Amino acid sequence: MSRPDLSIDRITRSRRNVFASVRLDRLAEYRDDPEWVEKALLSDAARFVPLWRNRNLLADGTDGQVAVYLKPGEIDRPDTVQPPTLLGTDGKRYFFALSINDSQQEDILKARPEAGFLDLRLASMDMDAKHAGVLAYAKALHYWQYRHAFCGICGHVNRLESSGHKLVCSNEECGRESFPRIDPAIIVLVTHENACLLGRNTTWPEKRFSTLAGFVEPGESLEDALVREVYEEAQVSLKDIRYVSSQPWPFPASAMCGFHAESVSRECGATEEMEEVRWFTVEDLDAAISLDNVRLPPPVSIAFRLIADWYRQQCGEDLGERIRHAGSWVSRKGIK
Repeated sequence: MSRPDLSIDRITRSRRNVFASVRLDRLAEYRDDPEWVEKALLSDAARFVPLWRNRNLLADGTDGQVAVYLKPGEIDRPDTVQPPTLLGTDGKRYFFALSINDSQQEDILKARPEAGFLDLRLASMDMDAKHAGVLAYAKALHYWQYRHAFCGICGHVNRLESSGHKLVCSNEECGRESFPRIDPAIIVLVTHENACLLGRNTTWPEKRFSTLAGFVEPGESLEDALVREVYEEAQVSLKDIRYVSSQPWPFPASAMCGFHAESVSRECGATEEMEEVRWFTVEDLDAAISLDNVRLPPPVSIAFRLIADWYRQQCGEDLGERIRHAGSWVSRKGIK
């Protein structure tokens, strides 16, 4: 059977993943030009991505949730400690991330009654790829700024510089500079002949099964981390590993590196990390979904993409449509 989904180049494959299509010129050359940034902030082309308690401002649209951007003058008293962060331009507008306090949040919702501050992970199911990527980009930077408000060396307050892309310790004797950090993680669909391996973690929602994943440890390559995590979680040995695509995952600050892997055999076992691991053929997965014994990860995740690509390769069908018609996790959340 042909494998069209894996024959395309890796850049194109990654862009199919939600949050990976940030089609902005990030304007890195202007981040340290305060006059240029001030002019952009005050221009009619400025658009602000408001973030309140790590949530994004969204509204219902014709085909799902849509991003709500604020214009200059729609927000009073910008935060002086966490000033607007330059995200970039799409050629028409300049996008800035903006931290919102409780009072500002109330004012915004009064002016925008159709909108609300929502969890991006749930709301992004049917969002336009570009805008989902912009919101994820803003969310990731906002989280990094919030979590690193103080210097990790001397404990003094950090100040934002480079239009929000650099933190500098306010203690002149220290002056430590730090830059945005992400946590690299591997995520893998393990297969053996016509079956794939899915696991269930005790901390997950009821009946949730997904691919295996884990964080890369110091001194490890992505491949070494993958082999270790698969054995730690499922006691499975691998004979082949193939990189597929990647996805920014700002929940809170990960970069997911997706792989397919072939196991030596179907020997597996539950571990301290996974309460259950099971092999599924397409027929097994169809039956489990129909009976509501298995609920897959949300379609915004690279985990679902890995499973869906394998499913299409096996039977030529769209797994997304399959779970929508089966009363799965997606429809139970009220997401159309």
